[in-house]
Amino acid sequence: MYNTPRIPLNQLIIQGSSRLRECLAHSTDDRLEEMARSNEIFRCCIHSWAHLEDCTLWNIYGEVITIPSCTNEAGLNEEGWRFLQRRFMQQVGHLPPINIMKARISEIRRRQDGSFELIVDNPTADINHCILYRKWHPAADTFLVNTYENLIYWPGKKRKDFLDASDWQCVQKWFQKKFSCCPTQSQLQARMHIVINNR
Repeated sequence: MYNTPRIPLNQLIIQGSSRLRECLAHSTDDRLEEMARSNEIFRCCIHSWAHLEDCTLWNIYGEVITIPSCTNEAGLNEEGWRFLQRRFMQQVGHLPPINIMKARISEIRRRQDGSFELIVDNPTADINHCILYRKWHPAADTFLVNTYENLIYWPGKKRKDFLDASDWQCVQKWFQKKFSCCPTQSQLQARMHIVINNR
C-alpha cells in the first residue's frame, strides 16, 4: 500500500479500515493487541507488509543474530526477537508482530537485484493479514487536541456539542497527511477522549 498515489486518500482509509477488520479475525499478537486496546499504540490502516518490511527485517535480523545475548543454539531468543522488533520500529515506524517476523525470515531470500523471493511453497507468515502497529507520541496528542478545539469552536458558528461522522473523517484524513500513518476512527476517538480528559 506504499505506492498508491492514484487512490484517493478517503478510499485508501476505507479500504485499510476494512482490511484491519478482516485481519483481527486472524491470529494476532496478543501483547500488541492488548497495547492497542489500552491505547498505548494504534493499528495502522494505511500500511501493510510489503517489500520495505521484508528488506528491513532481513537487514536487522542479520545484525541482531550476531549479538551473543540475543541468541541461543536455535537462533534468536525471545529477547533477541523483542530487540529486533524495537529496531524495526525505529527504522520503519511500525511494530510488527513477532510471530510474523519469525515465520517470514525463514521463508524469504534476497536476490542479487535486492528483491526478495519466497523459498517455500506454502508460506506460514500470513503477511496479507498482518497488522502493523504504531506508538502514539506527544506530537499526535497535541494534534488531536488542536484539531478537536478547531472543530468544536468553528469560527463564526455556534459551539458544537460533539464531533459528527464527517468531522471524524476529516480528523482521520488530516492525521494521515500529517503523520503518514492512520489509526481507525474508533482509535482516534478513544485517544482524543483520553488526551482531552488528561489536559
